[in-house]
Amino acid sequence: MIAEAPKCLLGAPKWYHVRSMKGLPAEADFVVIGAGVAGLRAAIELAAAGRVLVLAKGALWHDQAGQTEVAAVLSDEDEITLHLQDTIETGDGLCNPAAVKILIEEGAQRIEELIGWGTHAHGSKLIFGPESGHSRGRVLHAQGDSTGTEILRVLRAKAHSIKHIYVADSMFTNSLKTENARVTGVSVLDAKGVPHEVCCSAVLLATGAMGQIYRNTTNLEAATGDGVALAFRAGAELSDMEFVQFHPTVLYLRKAPRFLLSESLRREGAQLRNIELDRFMGKYHPMGERAPRDLVARAIVHEMEVSRAKDPLVYLDLTHLNPAKVQKRFPRIYATFMRHNIDLTEDLIPVRPAAHFSIGGVRTDLDGKTNVAGLYAAGEVATCGVHGANRLPSNSLLESLVYGARAGGAMRGELRARSKTEHHPGAAYANGPVDDGAEELIAQIQNLMWSDVGIVRMRGGMQHAVKTLEELAPKLQNPRTRRAQEAANLLLAALAVARSALGREESRGAHYRVDNPDHDDKKFLKHSVLRGEKVVFL
Repeated sequence: MIAEAPKCLLGAPKWYHVRSMKGLPAEADFVVIGAGVAGLRAAIELAAAGRVLVLAKGALWHDQAGQTEVAAVLSDEDEITLHLQDTIETGDGLCNPAAVKILIEEGAQRIEELIGWGTHAHGSKLIFGPESGHSRGRVLHAQGDSTGTEILRVLRAKAHSIKHIYVADSMFTNSLKTENARVTGVSVLDAKGVPHEVCCSAVLLATGAMGQIYRNTTNLEAATGDGVALAFRAGAELSDMEFVQFHPTVLYLRKAPRFLLSESLRREGAQLRNIELDRFMGKYHPMGERAPRDLVARAIVHEMEVSRAKDPLVYLDLTHLNPAKVQKRFPRIYATFMRHNIDLTEDLIPVRPAAHFSIGGVRTDLDGKTNVAGLYAAGEVATCGVHGANRLPSNSLLESLVYGARAGGAMRGELRARSKTEHHPGAAYANGPVDDGAEELIAQIQNLMWSDVGIVRMRGGMQHAVKTLEELAPKLQNPRTRRAQEAANLLLAALAVARSALGREESRGAHYRVDNPDHDDKKFLKHSVLRGEKVVFL
């Protein structure tokens, strides 16, 4: 039996190893922005070379990965070539084959490493299951439907055991410090809005998603596109920003969070029903509810539109399945819904699609390196072409593990002596209830993106989005609160998505245009790259 994580993790302090320190250190060898899977895996790799400061935006122990599962070739019934083929086919022509090969070949090593560090997968047994897009049962499950949570637990325990990893939570990074076109440190606001500066040899962005650019999203409130914005302002290129995956089935209750209902539910036999309680997926795809998620999302949108309901939605129905089996297979989902007085085994679940995963991001090479010296990126904030135009389900955690480790390994070569630098922190930001109009601006951005650059897109809507966002930009030029800074980051990320989507005059992968429903390989079998306001295809 594999050992449990240390009990002290349940009540972990704000700092590891530097509990007596007040505030942030003035320097570290490396700074990692983000304490999710990619950030922690990179920090573990970096610790052999020097002191690593990990900055968590929120509370470190918040569950960031939840139901996310992970795919890897560990089963005797699977082959690397099959996983590679499935990933490339799902990527709809835009996968970087070299990146996919690395993902799959190194993925098994990363998973076995986690098992050695303390992963529980139904005791000491790995459970493999099928998932949409996979030709073999290579999706690993741990603790029922909480694989992502378990992986984070193991990484946190490992990081806690390493002497040179220091972690601070409730830290908001508001800018990257540069000198001679090289990133040399970060500017940070603590929980009280007090500014700090930390100089370092290299910075890794592992800030995760940007789903808060949309009104409906599965992402945490903290997913405000900070990493994309930090990188872009420092001169980094963004790529494939138009490709945003929308999860088709997310709980829709007015006073409840947009809780994701895993595709595993539909794999187990859950059915989709429209407002009239009729099954409808058979009209859209021969695989029915097991069709690719982007097609399912578009089918749901169409059903909601034709219903002409004031508050449109559809239902996910599990009432015909074995109740005991549902509770055992999905304990986390079942318990969450019971708190909302919904019994998965007896009640129809109201659902709508929501923004879920950002395929594009900060453009990197296969080691996480950007075009800006000293700046690296890994995980969902980054893109090296591993997902192409559409992510194969359960490849995202594997990407964070593999490319987090690769980025950490590459960053070790950046270690250098730093000259003493005078720091001149700016004025403190306000973190309290200051009404600076940020919330209203964020709502405008989210509503605009949902209506004009959402699941189904058209030229006129995207042009309207770009124009409106450009008009809003001057209102956020000098943000004086943390929330206003988040609004500015959201606007930058939203503009990047809208401009890239407008530039890609075809439908491919997760990007669907009614006015250009087909592929155009001659012009667009390329990656979009955003340089300033200009989108080029390379």
